Amino acid sequence: MKISTRGRYGLRLLVDIAEHGESGPIALSVVAKRQNLSEKYLQQVALLLTRGGFLSSVKGSGGGYLLKQQSEEIKIYDVLDLLEGSITFEEEVEGESAIEQVIRLHFYRPLDEQVARAFEGLTLADVTQAAWFTYVI
Repeated sequence: MKISTRGRYGLRLLVDIAEHGESGPIALSVVAKRQNLSEKYLQQVALLLTRGGFLSSVKGSGGGYLLKQQSEEIKIYDVLDLLEGSITFEEEVEGESAIEQVIRLHFYRPLDEQVARAFEGLTLADVTQAAWFTYVI
């Protein structure tokens, strides 16, 4: 599994806002410059995150984006699931063969469970409060 540009941009946007948004809304142009990202693409990602309930948009002068929830409440798995469409491997297909069913049940399903466990409880706060993270910012 590879996280797409949308997923990577989304995580970077949320982390940036979590780190710098205490004083008020953050403009996407500021995030784009700070993170060296395309502002136009970041707008698309911000719209998805807003619709998904992770960001709120503030219009007008001094506007921008804020986290809609505390960073401790934003689960990385949920963000990636929203931005990637689905981060599962298992997909039941109508009319699947016996071999496809065995592979799905005994390979993809356990793999999905492992991925979910790896992300279980991992929040945006966990990322921004990690000891190694403070050296980067």
